[in-house]
Amino acid sequence: MNEECSYTAITEAKDGSLIPLRKEIAFHSKYNPVREGQQFASQCAGSPEDTFFIILGICGAFHIEALRNAFPHSSILAVEKNQADLNFVKKLPLAKKLLQDSRIILTSAENLQEILFTRFIPAEYSAIQLLSLRAWEQNFTDEARAIKECVQKTLAAISADFSVQSHFGGIWQRNIFVNLRQAADFSPSSMTFDRSKKAAVIAAGPSLDQSVEELKKKRDAYVIIATDTAYRALLRHGIVSDVAVSVDAQMISHAHFFEAKKESYFVLDLSANPATARTLSRQAPLHFVQTGHPLSAYASQLSKTPLASLQAGSGTVTIAAADFAIQAGFDELVFFGADFAYHQGKAYASGTYLDDLYNTKSGRLKPAESFFDALLFRTPLIQKGEGVYSTEVLDSYRKSLDAFLTVNNFTKKADNTYIRTGKAEKAKAAGQESLLKTEAFNFTAFSQAYKKELRMSQDTGSRNSPLWLTLLPYIAWLRRIRGTAESFTEIVRQAYRKTLEYTELI
Repeated sequence: MNEECSYTAITEAKDGSLIPLRKEIAFHSKYNPVREGQQFASQCAGSPEDTFFIILGICGAFHIEALRNAFPHSSILAVEKNQADLNFVKKLPLAKKLLQDSRIILTSAENLQEILFTRFIPAEYSAIQLLSLRAWEQNFTDEARAIKECVQKTLAAISADFSVQSHFGGIWQRNIFVNLRQAADFSPSSMTFDRSKKAAVIAAGPSLDQSVEELKKKRDAYVIIATDTAYRALLRHGIVSDVAVSVDAQMISHAHFFEAKKESYFVLDLSANPATARTLSRQAPLHFVQTGHPLSAYASQLSKTPLASLQAGSGTVTIAAADFAIQAGFDELVFFGADFAYHQGKAYASGTYLDDLYNTKSGRLKPAESFFDALLFRTPLIQKGEGVYSTEVLDSYRKSLDAFLTVNNFTKKADNTYIRTGKAEKAKAAGQESLLKTEAFNFTAFSQAYKKELRMSQDTGSRNSPLWLTLLPYIAWLRRIRGTAESFTEIVRQAYRKTLEYTELI
């Protein structure tokens, strides 16, 4: 369907500048649009030099040029309401000129979300500002409202992801390097599964206490793929999982596997805690995968046999376990304990490491229930039913899982049961081979190539280096602990230097 262009003509202002019209409506001053653009930029006086500006309305682009001149170290993303309007304004001389500037992006509303996710890196900027060209917003009120809602929604998602990166970027970086070094010391055992069975994806939600009996009765009908927290809970019921998946970078995560059984295959994200890998590698089959961290992806690309790549959605191990089942070739998934909610005052199923941890801390004045209550009420609760509560974060995890299953052609068959309704994607089918890989990782080759590039980039803080993206989560962490007093370029230099120092020790 061809979109109709909102602009109908181009006219010349008194100073000779070209401005677009919508019938008789001019979007800039007909006398001096350049000066008007400078007045637009002046409203941002006092903004940080490294601000990310989002502007509704490109039109003649005089306001964009003025903003670029006032803030040469900032980036500007300017939006038109559709592709036809964008094509029209891009023909104007000033817009053509601005398109040559790498810090200016001109886009249409339909591509705004994708470009924001790609181009807006929170660690790179001290502030973000959303501005509108007044005449444009007055003429496109509904479109302006929709664009603002899109921006707010997208920035909320980016902010949540950045918040996680800024807290875990440092530990992820360390864990990945250590785990890559460990991956060089062993060859993973190949995994085989009976794909005529159903894949039982087990999370550690409180409903697992009731549904575990079905697993016991029908154990032979399932290949059990447990999340890390659920693995130990199942052991307490005498059930040994076929596979256990972990993506948790924190030290406490190794407590899930104190009683690991050699009959299970263990699948760890490269950013998972190295203590977990050290423990498991001595007593059970262990496989490393990557779930999207740019450093993990880079290392995998340099490997003769790339690591399997699992999706983890918004960071949930349940999605990673489900993706493992899909890549392993299963056409029917049954979920147990994937509640994303609290039931009758319980946050987790019985038998997890939290039971041992909180019971050990329990005392007369502060019993174990106090610790569980603190866990439940750490964020505001949303009532979902009688005795069932969720949180904003848990609800986002549930939605992320639903979207993941839909994208992978799985349709709900019954409560917690999903079947594949389309053919497996080629990428997923090919993924089976990498899941079964048995080659050890060549850490020496990776380390030499990575350190060579680090030495070339450490003094300049170059963002043209192929390592640039691999450092972004670490840069987010550095930005948080060092604040915004230091320039982004200096933060990048530090990221290169400190990473080189660390890799020299491994």
